[in-house]
Amino acid sequence: MSVAAGPPVPPSDPMLYRQYSPLVRRIAMKTVRRMPSEISLDDLMGAGWIGLAEALRRRGSCNDENHFEAYASYRIRGAILDYLRSLDPMSRKLRGASREITAAIKRLTSRLGRVPEEEEIARELGIELATYQELLVEVSQSAPARIDISELTTIKASPDMGPDSLLSRRQMVECLAAAIQRLPERLQLVLDLHYQEECSLKEIGAVLGVTESRVCQLHSEAVHRIRAEMERDLEPTQSSSSIKRSQPK
Repeated sequence: MSVAAGPPVPPSDPMLYRQYSPLVRRIAMKTVRRMPSEISLDDLMGAGWIGLAEALRRRGSCNDENHFEAYASYRIRGAILDYLRSLDPMSRKLRGASREITAAIKRLTSRLGRVPEEEEIARELGIELATYQELLVEVSQSAPARIDISELTTIKASPDMGPDSLLSRRQMVECLAAAIQRLPERLQLVLDLHYQEECSLKEIGAVLGVTESRVCQLHSEAVHRIRAEMERDLEPTQSSSSIKRSQPK
């Protein structure tokens, strides 16, 4: 879905506007902080209202307000991401590369019975280790294709799902927490410093004794590993309980 830029377009019902305006604004503000300066809050809110309208259209008989708000948040984020992707023709290529990395990690984890090493992931993709590390940075730094751990809680939601079919936010958060626990300790530290301590990539690099570019690679790798683990966990025939850790260098 391509969303045209423009000012916020709230629903025609004033009660719905008052009820959901804070939700749309909160998600848009959280997103715009990670975007280049040319992306405006109004642009993102305009896209967010389109996502909310779709959520309301599919609401059906869902009477659980908390459940619906989680579903609406998914739709709002999805519409905003669609708008951002429409701005950059390169984002499709990078999203494809991101999916290939995740798929390679899943295949290797199933085949090896442990979390794969960086070198093994690069070999599975048919590229050199340095090329793989550069690709991680490209995927992480491209604004429309930017990956963030907060986006992973809607990883399995189909565009055709209504709120009654969407996994609860609690289930997704529990799945996310389990996936993080299976990460190598160094990647867990990167995530903890970035999301809990709110350290910049440069500050994390100083703690780890590596460059800012290397921290960007580690963050991107962590998110792809989490995505692969969550997809495995959410497939009924798969189990990750016996997966062993590996340590990134």
